[in-house]
Amino acid sequence: MPAPTTADCTCGCATRDTPPGDRKAVGVDPGIRDRNLKRLRRIEGQVRGLQKMIEEDRYCADIITQISSVHEALRGVSRELMRNHLKHCATAAIRSGPGDAESMYDELIDLMYRQVR
Repeated sequence: MPAPTTADCTCGCATRDTPPGDRKAVGVDPGIRDRNLKRLRRIEGQVRGLQKMIEEDRYCADIITQISSVHEALRGVSRELMRNHLKHCATAAIRSGPGDAESMYDELIDLMYRQVR
């Protein structure tokens, strides 16, 4: 199943002419936004730490353990974003009618599939 394009967007965040980088969420809880930004800054620091560990020829198992921590931290941000997408964007699309709902279902299935890979 192909990934949804800007033209397929059903959540009200974009129009057919909106470039992907300019799309906006229908609604974002400011607390969630702040938590996600804080998490991403922490992850950025973890990645810099990984670079330093490699530069210093640290023990491979220690580096791999830190990489796992970064993966889990990113999954946490992804879960928050998925929750927001379901709560606002998907809900708006599903309530707007059968056509938009079907497109949103396809988008959600695609997102979930990408998460489990």
